[in-house]
Amino acid sequence: MNIGIDVDGVLTDIQGFNLRHAPHFFKKKYNRSVVDKNPFDIRDIFKCPENEYLAYWNKYLLKYVTLEPARKDAKAVIKKLRNEGHKIYIITKRVHVCKDNFLGKLMRFLMKNWLWRNGIKYDDIVFCDNDIPDSKRAVCLAKKIDVMIDDEIVNIEAISPIAKVICFDTSYNQNCKGKNIFCAKSFEKIYSIIKKCHDLKD
Repeated sequence: MNIGIDVDGVLTDIQGFNLRHAPHFFKKKYNRSVVDKNPFDIRDIFKCPENEYLAYWNKYLLKYVTLEPARKDAKAVIKKLRNEGHKIYIITKRVHVCKDNFLGKLMRFLMKNWLWRNGIKYDDIVFCDNDIPDSKRAVCLAKKIDVMIDDEIVNIEAISPIAKVICFDTSYNQNCKGKNIFCAKSFEKIYSIIKKCHDLKD
């Protein structure tokens, strides 16, 4: 099968990263506290304006994209899937990766370097436009993705009519349910769901 895997929120725990770093940053710099720790977006967590949001990521983006580790068992499960003959497609909407300038080239390089350093091997990587909400849908159609693993509701809802989607279970996507949508809290659970999907396909 062709398996698509998201990066931010799936291969990494971006919510965990933000909850480790953002409270101190916003308290010290803007005297803000967490309003709701469950939303996907920093702006909703702190009810902060765009300039504060950008200031946070200007400080922490490089740390996140270089040092945040891959989730537990991600490397082992992906290796097992490839050994079993599945094709792995990294499909990401990470900020800036589609820009045709130095920043875009740097972000694409850092992404590939991060995957290499974390031992995550893949058959292809596709960078999607972060400004287009459902940009991953077209990629899944073009790559004939059978199963997509994602955490963001807008992606899951756009892809589930055309492929099976495994929703990586987080506090910000608890209401994401429907046909072709499965939930998993670990890469071991992801593996078991993919195995069942493959067995049913055969």
